[in-house]
Amino acid sequence: MSNSTELRGSLAPIPTQNDKLPGRIEALRELIEEHDRFVVVAHESPDGDAVGSSLAMALLLKQQQKDVTVFNVDPIPYNFEFLPGAQLWTTSLEGADPFDVTVVLDCAEPSRVGEQFPDNGWGDNVVVVDHHQTWDREFADLYVRDVEAAATGELLYRLAAGYEEVSIEVARNLYCCLMTDTGGFRYSNTSRTAFRAAGELVELGVEPWEMTSQIYENEPRERLELLCRVLQTLSVSSCGRLAFLRIEQSMLDEGMGDELTDGFINYARSIQGVEVATQLRETSEGAWRVSFRSRGKVNVAALAEKFGGGGHHNAAGCQIDAEPAEIERRLTEALIELLD
Repeated sequence: MSNSTELRGSLAPIPTQNDKLPGRIEALRELIEEHDRFVVVAHESPDGDAVGSSLAMALLLKQQQKDVTVFNVDPIPYNFEFLPGAQLWTTSLEGADPFDVTVVLDCAEPSRVGEQFPDNGWGDNVVVVDHHQTWDREFADLYVRDVEAAATGELLYRLAAGYEEVSIEVARNLYCCLMTDTGGFRYSNTSRTAFRAAGELVELGVEPWEMTSQIYENEPRERLELLCRVLQTLSVSSCGRLAFLRIEQSMLDEGMGDELTDGFINYARSIQGVEVATQLRETSEGAWRVSFRSRGKVNVAALAEKFGGGGHHNAAGCQIDAEPAEIERRLTEALIELLD
């Protein structure tokens, strides 16, 4: 264990309604004991849960004296660079020696790690730790999944709780997972378990205000200027239940990344009467990445699956290659069908 990692104490185990989960957590712990070289990966365009779980997993592995690489096809977003372990994040595996285990976090399908994911990123064993509804049953050797978990970080909390001591660095990353995937403990996936886990992490030494201010109140001016441009594309269906936002490549200044658009869709969902918000994000190839956010009545994961995507009941996405007007027409028809 690195001398820079300060151990603070243990985390209390938290009960689960998923009978299979404890056994799978134990299987993951045994796999960690049996192997030495790990690469930790998450989905492309990583959010707070993907970043926090990647860094928490890496630090837990280092605590067990393992050789760890944290890889993602995309760089770490600006508002998560303060997290402990962020210096471990890399976007290249060129020249890396073979890995014993690839730990895939916050997604359960190989396509989600990105088209540019290198072949040498796949180890002899593949483990998935995830809480999304959609998954590839043939992808991994071990699945640690619970769709009732508020975040992937909640599953890693259970792993960490099995060790005698956990560092404050791991705790801060796990708190980041819980806070961001629940929208600051505001979304419908905010559960008693999430609050209990967050409370234990605070007890260990996490400062909630520090985490909140770093992640949510440290905005670059460019983000707010971009938001002004995006909000001008806002449209609401005639029934008032659907809202659309559009992010075009031409709106982005040079060097702007997707992290600057994180959360924009919530402005559309916040409109009174809107049941589902949809955000179209133009890619450099001219296709459109589509994000859905539901207030709870509509299962947007089922909607996304119709267009080749997936996700959660209240948050999902897909990619569609068509003109924006055609995409909005097709999505409106499908959304109205679901709403009715």
